[in-house]
Amino acid sequence: MREQLWPFHITRPGIMNLQIVPYGKGQCIFNEKRQLACSCMHGPTECELNRLQNCAISYFPQRHIGLVTCIQGLANLQEAHQRCLSRLSPITQQRLMQCASTQIGETLNYYSMINTHRAQVNLWPTVYVNGKFFDRSYSMEQKICENTAWC
Repeated sequence: MREQLWPFHITRPGIMNLQIVPYGKGQCIFNEKRQLACSCMHGPTECELNRLQNCAISYFPQRHIGLVTCIQGLANLQEAHQRCLSRLSPITQQRLMQCASTQIGETLNYYSMINTHRAQVNLWPTVYVNGKFFDRSYSMEQKICENTAWC
């Protein structure tokens, strides 16, 4: 995302309707306390960061790409807060961190899981343009420009 999606978005803002689904290989279930509990392939930290990304998308539906890109691949929530949220207002920082640490964030992870499963994704990250799958080993910009009239 940081190497291809963000630079492409910066050079061509507004040319596409982008949907980012922060979720990888994992599962969400209802535990014995009747609360959602998601597990992620790379462990609890991955789920925490996915929750924070999903919260950012929920709070900023039209302006989340930069924040989600910043969070992607960081070590933990503390680093995400320090590197990505610190430029936001204190109340916004608090709301995002609260969302990421509660059932609100877990519910957003659950919806991302549902979207991922519905799309039958089995390779992460996955990119679709106009419903067509793109192999991530190719340049995103090159493939998008070859297959659309956007460039």
